[in-house]
Amino acid sequence: NEQLLYLGTKIDLLFIGDSITQLWDIPAYIGREKCIVNRAIGGDDSTYLLRRFDADCIQLAPARCVLMIGTNDISRTHYDHWWRTEGEPQQLVLEEYKANLRELVRKCKTAGVALSLCSVIPSDIAPPFNKELRFSMTAEMNGFLRGLCAENCLQYIDYFPALCLPDGKTIRPDYTPDGIHPNAKGYAAMARILTNRLRNAGCL
Repeated sequence: NEQLLYLGTKIDLLFIGDSITQLWDIPAYIGREKCIVNRAIGGDDSTYLLRRFDADCIQLAPARCVLMIGTNDISRTHYDHWWRTEGEPQQLVLEEYKANLRELVRKCKTAGVALSLCSVIPSDIAPPFNKELRFSMTAEMNGFLRGLCAENCLQYIDYFPALCLPDGKTIRPDYTPDGIHPNAKGYAAMARILTNRLRNAGCL
């Protein structure tokens, strides 16, 4: 960030989120004509993202921020087998997630940063984790994100249908190595949706 600020770099697209975005070589999929900065960090949930958002997005003043977060919020509800601690209540996690996203939207609107909110992608996490809980929380989060975008005239980028099996819940096995993160084929499917939406917004 210091180097970008020192150079006065004009950022066209800033991507931010968790490991799903961090591991995505975005310029390889959508081209290198624009200045693209990736500020995603593996393991982040919406609370940690909010804490660093001023530093990793707002101060860099990108023309557009593309934000995807939520997978690790859902993981907070699971029993932690390493620390042997119970997961957090589903409703508490959802309430904090929604409050955090509203604050992220407010920060972008105040700073004049155009914002695209991306859906939480489907998953197929291995037992003993509660897969049905993940499915229901993902659906609720995406419904909330869609409504938040409508309320604030923001762009909603919906990856979910393209990555999902016909059951409407589970990520396609040929699109992921682990049930959470996309592989190259999965990222290519996401890139097709992303480029179409960004072109419609005049960003590409």
